[in-house]
Amino acid sequence: MSYTTTQLADAVLRSLAVVDATETPETDHRTYVTDTYTQLWEELASHGTELIYWPYAEIPAPVFLILKDMLVLEVGPAFGRTIAPAEKDAQRSMIEKRLRKHTQVQASKLPTQAVYF
Repeated sequence: MSYTTTQLADAVLRSLAVVDATETPETDHRTYVTDTYTQLWEELASHGTELIYWPYAEIPAPVFLILKDMLVLEVGPAFGRTIAPAEKDAQRSMIEKRLRKHTQVQASKLPTQAVYF
């Protein structure tokens, strides 16, 4: 199952208590969160980081909550949730570690035949 960017924006806004669980967020709030997601997606997909394996608009379920947490951290100050820069960096590192755990390739533990020339 995959989620849309609108569903991600709604989840972020609900986590920040901008809207209640039954309310529909305002369009400009959604746009702000999705624009931030666009920038974050490009950053995480950039050369050297390469943590993105999914298309922009199709967010896989296993990373949905990780991205929600990362976006709450990024857009929080715009909605009144202030955080010290050192604390933000520490939280972002922890969230990125969760994403790296999800995207890392596990060893197959199968024997590998060596070919000598």
